[in-house]
Amino acid sequence: MSPSKSGGSGDYSGWLSLRELDTELGLDKGSSFRAFKRLLPRLLEGRDFVVLDHQNHSAEAAKLHAAGRLYRSSVNPVLLAPTAAALLRDSLAPG
Repeated sequence: MSPSKSGGSGDYSGWLSLRELDTELGLDKGSSFRAFKRLLPRLLEGRDFVVLDHQNHSAEAAKLHAAGRLYRSSVNPVLLAPTAAALLRDSLAPG
């Protein structure tokens, strides 16, 4: 099942959080978020990313927090589909 727009429930095991991307790339906290914001005009919510609104998706966010996949300060976490994560990786690559 693919996540629905505005952070519907689904299987996020193949999706990456911004924390996971920062960690994978050895970047400071917030680097992936800034890249995400720059690329946002090219991304489609529900297809490329989901935002887990804290009022409607606290259970999903709590599971991700417990698994160490989110920054502790994340209120409305963003998860990236594999293709969007690849796009962010490319945009953050040195050179």
